[in-house]
Amino acid sequence: MTKYALVTGAGSGIGYELAKAFHRRKYVVLGLGTKHDIPGMNTLKEQIDLVPIVADVTNVNDIKAAVEDVRSVTGGRLDVLYNNAGVCNVGGPAIELDDDGLRRLLDVNVLGQMYMTKYMSDFVIAARGSIVFTASVAARVPLSWTSAYCASKAAIDQYALVLHGEMQPFGVRVHSVITGGVDTAIADSLGSEVRKNKTGEYPSEHFNVSGMRDSVEAATNMSRSHRSQSAADYAEDIVGKVESRSSKFNLYGGYGGYFLHWLRWYAPVWVMEWSIQTWFKQRRVFDEIRAKYAGK
Repeated sequence: MTKYALVTGAGSGIGYELAKAFHRRKYVVLGLGTKHDIPGMNTLKEQIDLVPIVADVTNVNDIKAAVEDVRSVTGGRLDVLYNNAGVCNVGGPAIELDDDGLRRLLDVNVLGQMYMTKYMSDFVIAARGSIVFTASVAARVPLSWTSAYCASKAAIDQYALVLHGEMQPFGVRVHSVITGGVDTAIADSLGSEVRKNKTGEYPSEHFNVSGMRDSVEAATNMSRSHRSQSAADYAEDIVGKVESRSSKFNLYGGYGGYFLHWLRWYAPVWVMEWSIQTWFKQRRVFDEIRAKYAGK
């Protein structure tokens, strides 16, 4: 029987490589993305016969139209619904985040995945298939300057955990993938904005202290570390785990994925904070702020 996988955010990064990994395992792959994903999805259409669907996961009407597109291709079944679409479009101190950027991030990373799951779930039930979410170690670690992204990944991990129990009676497996370092462009635009500031200062009402700019840049470059796993290797690893029909809820991939998950549950909060603050050049910033406000 033909196997079908639907991958959101298929035009670039992890989604692009997931589509190819499923194709290597003889799936018919449907890719869903916005108009910005069209070039990447068209390339996959030529390479692996990807079925491209242009839709915005934050738009319910788009998703309802996509349901009919999927039905026409698969006959009403999906072996894998892979909720991968995500953005990291806003960063900086939690108390200074841009309102519109924050709303957009949560719409894509949380509500969009919930909408996709709601409207595509009958297809997965029909196939007794799997629903997979690209979560992150960001859901586990206190990485300053990325609070909104961390919160969105924690939210979707918890949503998936509840869904895991609810879908068991239907024979549907649910996985939340705790993703460590993977070399993608997800936060490149944030790093670019920081580097544009030639003064060396970071524009902040509360955090404009020495070292802040370097610290924010370190956080926004988290996926570009030389230790990060390639998106292709990550996708191959995770698709293999999904294919094994494992009953495990959390799957792990990327650099440090399992280790940081483990550390969160077994190390004291102060150990986590000290480790992350040291690695991402945050301790100097916090020391400067303490000194700055000590006399006020």
